[in-house]
Amino acid sequence: MEAESQAATPSKGGSKARLVTFDDLDKRTKAAQQAIEFRDVLISERGGDDIGALRMAIIEDVACTSAMIRDAQVRWLRGEQISLSELATLLNCRRRDAEMIGIDPAPRDVTPSLSQYIAGKGQAA
Repeated sequence: MEAESQAATPSKGGSKARLVTFDDLDKRTKAAQQAIEFRDVLISERGGDDIGALRMAIIEDVACTSAMIRDAQVRWLRGEQISLSELATLLNCRRRDAEMIGIDPAPRDVTPSLSQYIAGKGQAA
């Protein structure tokens, strides 16, 4: 985490800050794979890429927080010591963010159009 913080902080030499994003993740790691996969599912459930910038940022927050929560839970199940207060904080953070994007996405209308219905009837015969 400290290395990421340093990447976003300009050095004294006046160089520009470099912020890292989901696109910069090493997709070979299990944590990155889980976060990206969950982010993509959340986006898909909410209608695809055509969502607002703030909603997209919150979706990425939920995906990242979920990966952190899963990591802590699995470590605890393996018998490792974890900070239960930090886990509780992460769980509360995710719940609040999830409420903002909608825990249950709006149902999609899957009713076929008239032409789709007729075409489906023609194939069934």
